[in-house]
Amino acid sequence: MAASNDTDLTIIILADGVRPDVLRALAASDEVPHIARSMFVEGYDYEGVTVLPSVSNIAYIPMLTGQYPGTANVPGLRWVDKSRFATGKLLLQGHRTYIGPSHVRLDSDLSPDLETLFALNPESLGVRCDIRRGLPEGNSSLFPDALNVLMFFAHYFRRGYFVDRIVMSEAMKWLARTNDRKSRFIFLPLVDVDKVSHQCGPEDRRTIEAYKRLDALVGVMLDWLHKSGLWSRTHFIITSDHGHTKTEQHLDMSTLLSELGYGVFEHPSIHRTSADAAVMVSGNSFVNLYFSSQDKWEAPLTSEELKEEHGTVLEAIRGREEVEWCAYRRKDGGVKIESSGGDAVLDLEDEHYTYAYDGLDPLRLGLKHTRVARSEALAQTIDTDYPDSLEQIWHLFKSQRTGDIIVTAKSGYDLRGWREFPEHRSSHGALCREHMAVPILSNRPLVNDGGMRTVDLFPTVAEGLGFTPTKPHFGRSLL
Repeated sequence: MAASNDTDLTIIILADGVRPDVLRALAASDEVPHIARSMFVEGYDYEGVTVLPSVSNIAYIPMLTGQYPGTANVPGLRWVDKSRFATGKLLLQGHRTYIGPSHVRLDSDLSPDLETLFALNPESLGVRCDIRRGLPEGNSSLFPDALNVLMFFAHYFRRGYFVDRIVMSEAMKWLARTNDRKSRFIFLPLVDVDKVSHQCGPEDRRTIEAYKRLDALVGVMLDWLHKSGLWSRTHFIITSDHGHTKTEQHLDMSTLLSELGYGVFEHPSIHRTSADAAVMVSGNSFVNLYFSSQDKWEAPLTSEELKEEHGTVLEAIRGREEVEWCAYRRKDGGVKIESSGGDAVLDLEDEHYTYAYDGLDPLRLGLKHTRVARSEALAQTIDTDYPDSLEQIWHLFKSQRTGDIIVTAKSGYDLRGWREFPEHRSSHGALCREHMAVPILSNRPLVNDGGMRTVDLFPTVAEGLGFTPTKPHFGRSLL
């Protein structure tokens, strides 16, 4: 299908780790003048929700594919595939971490039953993007060898700006080369704010300086678009993959399980062959936990199996002050959610979520009814402490790679200790509002009835450029 009449170019700036409240405050005080003028004054300021787990790379999936992490079969930054784990530990066949060289496997780990915006539109560019399916050869700049080196230094030295400068330079060169073409799409992840946030905290003065550096880089692209006459035919979007909360205390989940008598498999210590538990942390506020059953690693466990064989783990986890809640599969297909004060059961019947709890509601949803239409799930939960929780928890358990138990940390805590070097002073990955809320800034109006998700950007970009997705997805166009 040909491009629409008024859009020749769509650009998504993925500002990793940017919180909408911080960005809005900086725009109001004119500390990010380029973004303030083009996106807040002359554009449109929306707030959307990302996905669970709210963690880098994984939260790119909805924007580029219209899928959730669970339906894309990539349920975290680290995960285990129990069907292959027993024989695939050393060869990375049964487990994964996208911190380090194996990040190059993300693209092939995604479910084969999805398509990307890159595949829909051959005139696409993804710079420093681990999701490359459908990108023409040469349109995935800095990948993979140079990217490995760059991201190693960015991650371990918490210095992302030099990476962002190179990424923006590559994008600008590509724009200049393709200035006479139509239906172009650019996906541009910038990591500086996220790296500094982890090192210093989400509102530290050094993190604020990273926001200012982001604004300067965005300004370079905005100036070029205006001078080239393309601004009026460009849909320009700034968004993020997650927010941050300050981390003051660490609960090392691996140590907790070890103290309960488990032999723990985790990254980077992947050579343990006698493990009966695996701890896979994402963003440090979210964990996938996996357990053997009768000394075998075969398939996900349900509530009955967990309580019979690993009941001490459930009791230990839900009683910890650092843990917000945990969740696991029920034999009947539902999901059990537990906290220290109560537990709930989530299910889906006839396109309606059912949600009932005993004691205190672990998700604090305050729903008037225990039955919520799936189409209204976001609107009914968007103003709660855990926005879009029904949709996000349900879809995460669609993956067989999702843990037997998932655990989220309370604000102020995370779930990984001394193994995370350098130490995290800010974390993400959970379902809390501070992690889930992301800016969706647009130079064109978008439909915002009942809230918006980052998964909606997939059909929005496709429609704007005049392309029709050929495979099922979970987003709705915001145009």
